[in-house]
Parts: sequence; C-alpha cells; structure tokens
Amino acid sequence: MEEVESGKEFLSRHKTALCDEAGKLVQEVFPSKIKTLDKLCKDGRFSWDKVAQVKANAMNGEKISVNAYLEECAALLKPYMQEFMDHCFLIKTWVTLLIPKAEDGDNLGVQVQEDIVHYCADYSYNIHEYYARFPSEYEGRAKVVQKRHKYPDDTDEMFKKLIQEHDELYFIRLRFIAEKLYFNYISLYDMIIKNIDKIQKPRNDSHELCLY
Repeated sequence: MEEVESGKEFLSRHKTALCDEAGKLVQEVFPSKIKTLDKLCKDGRFSWDKVAQVKANAMNGEKISVNAYLEECAALLKPYMQEFMDHCFLIKTWVTLLIPKAEDGDNLGVQVQEDIVHYCADYSYNIHEYYARFPSEYEGRAKVVQKRHKYPDDTDEMFKKLIQEHDELYFIRLRFIAEKLYFNYISLYDMIIKNIDKIQKPRNDSHELCLY
C-alpha cells in the first residue's frame, strides 16, 4: 500500500522546492534583469536619443497607422512586465512561508520578512496598473485622429505635430516603465541580499532554509 504523505511533510518539501527556486531567481535572474534593463534605458531602445525616431515614425506618409517603433517597444517591454509580476509572486510566497508563528520577543526578522512581502505586492500591483493602461494609448491616438476628421480645416502640419507629441509622450511612459522595472528589481535584490539571514532565520530558534 502506497504511503500517504502527511500535510507537514508536503509543506516542508514544498518550502524546500520554493527555496531552491527563489535562490536561483535571486542569484541568477535578478542580476541579469538589472543589467539588461539598465542597458535598455541608457543606450538601448528606450534611450532618450530615440525620441527623434519615435517622431519620424509617427505618420507613414499621409497614412495614419500605429507607430511601428512604439509597437516594437511595447512588445519588447510586456514580457519583462509579465516576468516581473511572476517573480514578485514567487518571492512573496517564499518569504511568507518562512514567517514564523506570532510570538512575543525579538520580531525584527519577522518585520523584515513582512516588509519584503509588502514591497513585492506593491511593486507587482504598480506594474499591473501600467500594463492595464496599454489599451488607453490606442484610445488616445484614436481620439487625435477623430479630431482630424472633426476639424478638417486644421492644417496638416498641426495634425502631424499633435500625433508626434502624443507618440513622444507614450515613449516617455514606456521608458518610465523600463526604469521602474529596473528600480524594482535592484531594490528587491538589495533588500534580499542585505537581509538574507533575517529572511531565512527571523528568530534564533527558527528553522533555516538556506538560499545560498
């Protein structure tokens, strides 16, 4: 007869697996994401010198369509946003399972754990909010086009300028998201590295699951 795993054994095994996964995430994935996002903001697709290219792609001759450069930027950024939300969930779950039962005494380590859980939830929610705003960018551009039809006497140059300004602002928002992702990753990484002992062993009598 097959032996049934107890709830305590299952939870212990699951915690160990989460610890291994979180360790790899912090040690390998976080530094890689930090370097990549930093490069994207400084000299990559989201650098300030790309604004001229954004404006140049605002209109395809006389044809009104999406800005191809901005579409590429958004398509590049979305997977980073999705991954970050997943990474926050993993770290939040791992740290939550390490929080010991409530007791009097030295709870500094527990406070550190709770702070990291809070930051993960907050950072993830903010990125989700930015992600949810993508459809509104198309809606905003469509309203600009509608104004063109509503006021046909306006000059072509004025309309072109309006489209360019809209696209430039969208680019700045995309760059801000890239910077926000960079900041979130490096902040979480810094907090975890500085407080790894307290995260793993918030009290002297806590059972330790080693990240490193």
